Amino acid sequence: MDVLTDVLNTLELKGWLSSRRELEPPWRYDFAASRDSMFHVLNYGSAYLHVEGEAEPIRVEDGDVVLFPTGHPHSLYDNPTSPLTRLVHLDYNPQRGHHVVFGEREGLKPLLLCGAFHFEYPNDFPLLHRLPRLIHVSGARMEQGFADIVRLIARESASQQPGAEVMLRRLTELLFIQVIRLWIDQQAEGSVGWVGALRDQPISTALGLIHESPARKWTVKELAEEVALSRSAFSARFTELVGEPPMTYLTRWRMLRATRLLKNEVRMEIIAELLGYESEVAFRKAFKREIGIPPAQYRKLG
Repeated sequence: MDVLTDVLNTLELKGWLSSRRELEPPWRYDFAASRDSMFHVLNYGSAYLHVEGEAEPIRVEDGDVVLFPTGHPHSLYDNPTSPLTRLVHLDYNPQRGHHVVFGEREGLKPLLLCGAFHFEYPNDFPLLHRLPRLIHVSGARMEQGFADIVRLIARESASQQPGAEVMLRRLTELLFIQVIRLWIDQQAEGSVGWVGALRDQPISTALGLIHESPARKWTVKELAEEVALSRSAFSARFTELVGEPPMTYLTRWRMLRATRLLKNEVRMEIIAELLGYESEVAFRKAFKREIGIPPAQYRKLG
C-alpha cells in the first residue's frame, strides 16, 4: 500500500492558482495566515522571502518553488525597504479564476505565481500537520520533469484557451505531489514526522497495513508482530514519528474514510461493515465522538 497516494486521494487534494503577477519595483506582498496550504513560484527574477518568526529573510531565485503546508504567514518583496503593495488572504477559492496582472513597462519582468491547496477533512490529519512550515525547492537543482510542470503552470496561466482553469488545477496538484516527493527524498535518515514515518520500514509497513485493511480489528500487539517489533518499542516508535498512538491513528483513518463514504451516499450499515464496526449503532457513536456531529448530519452538510 502506497500510504502517500492513499492519504492524498482520500484527503481529496485540490489545487488552485490564485494569481499571475508581473512585478515592477518596488513591491512587497504580505500573506496572512491561511487555513489552506499556500505556494509561490518565481520566474525571471529574484526576491526575498521573510517567514514570520524568523530573524533573517531567505533569497528566492528564478524557478524556485516555495510551499507553506500549514498556511504560515510570510512576506515576499524585492527589497527590504519596499513599502507594502498589498496584504493577501490566500485561501482556496476555486469559484474565482486566477487574477492576471501585467506590468506597464516593456520587456521581460519578474513573474510571481501564487496559489493554494485544500484538503477535505473536518479535523487535523497528523501526517499533514507534522510537515514543516516551509518547503523551499530550488529551481536551479530541479529535475527536468518537475521543471516542466513549473513551466507549464507559468505558460497556462497566461493562456486564454478553453479549459485553462481545469488545466491549472491539475497542474498545481501535480506541483504539490512533486514538492512533497522531493522533500521526502531529501530528508536525512532518522527524520521525524511524515518523512520519518514513511522512510522508517517498520512504521511505514504498519501504516500500509492500516490503510490497506482499516476494517480489520487491529491491536497494537498484532501490528507490532507484523513488523517484528516488541509491543512497547513499536508503540513508542509509531507515536514519535506519526504524532499519535497506533489505535488513535487507526480510528482517525477510519473516520476519514467514513467522511468520503458518507459524501458518496453509501448506506450507514455498509460503512460500518467496511470500517470494522460491529454495528451501525457502534459506527454512529464512534463518528459523533470523533467528528463532533452525527454521521447523518455530516452527510446533509456535505
